[in-house]
Amino acid sequence: MWVVAAIASAQAVSLSSVAQSAAQTAPTGHLPYDPSGYRPPSLSLARLGQDPVPARVLAGEFDSRFEAVSGHEIWAPKRQPVWWRVTLNEDVAAVDSPQLTINRPYRREIELWRPGDDVPLRRSIYGPDTDFNHSTRMIVFPLPQGLRKGDSLYLRVLATDVLPSDVLIQPLAKVQREDMLHVGLRSVVLTAMGVVAVLAFGFWAGLRERGYAYLGLTLVLQILTLTADGGEMRVIPWLNQIAPDSRTNIVLNTAAVLASIRFLVFFLGLRTTQPKVAQILDWLSVSLGGLLLVSLFRTWKYSALYGNLNLLMVIALVLYCAAVAVWRRQREAYFLLLAWLPLMSLLVALVGAHHQWWPEYHWLEYAFPVGLAFGGLGLLLGLTSKLQQLRRDRDTANRLATYDSLTGAMTRAAISQSLRQAVESAQRSRRPLSVVFFDIDHFKRINDEHGHRVGDETLRIVSLRTRNRLRAYDLFGRYGGDEVLVVLADTFLRDAVRVAEHLRESVSGSPLSIDGRLLPVSLSLGVAELLPGETPEQLLERADAALYASKSAGRDRVTGHSPDTVREVVT
Repeated sequence: MWVVAAIASAQAVSLSSVAQSAAQTAPTGHLPYDPSGYRPPSLSLARLGQDPVPARVLAGEFDSRFEAVSGHEIWAPKRQPVWWRVTLNEDVAAVDSPQLTINRPYRREIELWRPGDDVPLRRSIYGPDTDFNHSTRMIVFPLPQGLRKGDSLYLRVLATDVLPSDVLIQPLAKVQREDMLHVGLRSVVLTAMGVVAVLAFGFWAGLRERGYAYLGLTLVLQILTLTADGGEMRVIPWLNQIAPDSRTNIVLNTAAVLASIRFLVFFLGLRTTQPKVAQILDWLSVSLGGLLLVSLFRTWKYSALYGNLNLLMVIALVLYCAAVAVWRRQREAYFLLLAWLPLMSLLVALVGAHHQWWPEYHWLEYAFPVGLAFGGLGLLLGLTSKLQQLRRDRDTANRLATYDSLTGAMTRAAISQSLRQAVESAQRSRRPLSVVFFDIDHFKRINDEHGHRVGDETLRIVSLRTRNRLRAYDLFGRYGGDEVLVVLADTFLRDAVRVAEHLRESVSGSPLSIDGRLLPVSLSLGVAELLPGETPEQLLERADAALYASKSAGRDRVTGHSPDTVREVVT
């Protein structure tokens, strides 16, 4: 498409100079083209309902059979050539380099006979008659000699759709201006969609969230559809051969709808929140998948109608499930409605216009691609917001699963997993590792005499005091009941025993103040250092044996378990 922009820009410069030269040699009484007050010349249209030999038409043999048509629109039944006669109701001067323009040129082949022409000018967006001097917004035929009132132009139109096209005669300067506006807008829209698609695939590659892949695929397929219908594919030779085929349009549009369905199911979590709607969307996906497979080989008369009816059902389901999700206050549903509601309205308008249920509005030509670009960006932001919320929920769940809500210590599962990792790392690097196992002396008596609330508060204060005596990277976990496990990396047994003694003193050194009462509490601790080749279970077993030795020796003490002396009591 950027190649088209460059060609159109170069043509604008070269042809503008021609127009300026012609304006300098214009008759004195002729006013040059004024874009602010320009009025296209009046013309009359007539249609011939058959396709005779061109020579007979040009000879005037069928003039009486042309039927007058009001307005400036021409059309043709699918794949049936139609003749049109364009008659000028006023003079058209050659000074402004007049051009006959026909908009909505997609999938049309047009031949033009000007006054005195024996051989027609042929124009189309794709194929050998492509005119690269202008953008794909319209087919342009030059009228270098100008026209006089009463002159007739003959058009032979072959189309693969039934949408009408406007026929106008405009100065070259106006055609160039519209070319530039068209190329600029299409470039911005397609670039924006491409950037959003690249971002979506980038997030998918980095985060491994398939929702981004569905969104990126949907945007890529829509870009391909827009460039096929809009004519930008003509700059690539092999695409120039397949883009005009009606199967291309059906396959790309169907694939885009399938990708958007997968995205919708993921985005709103329909498998769990609205399973019946998800099941209906699955059936529609199967239906559209069948249409896609058939269209790879051939199309049938009702292919477009069948696909568009499925699309309208998808749109209705999107609106329904989005409304339900909004009622349930799903945050992502608001993003979906804001991003897709305008786009779905445009899609309904386009489908109805294609099947002639209502007129096609000219502004849809640009409103739809702009809606696609903003819809893709809105859904990218919505998906990012959804994943951020999921990650916050996951972090909260992980935190609840990792840390004990009463003491703030790690849970048994978390401290066990951390111990296993620490042991593996210490064994690989041959660095020291020690553990401290302790519990509160006579904790059951505290619960029985003072109640479980005082017991819980005792656990909380003991955990707070002992954790404050540890290094930032030491691991501290509640192993069960009042038992606590401390993992000391890079610590030999003698240093670990010293740490354990500090932990004991932090609790027994001063009584606990609970509900206005002073409650004396003490700890019994067991310490063990990791031996070469030892497993976490064996290490904990030795630390537990040392803890049992502390209790047997009278409690309120530290016992270290070493390979040299099985039990070394430190008071």
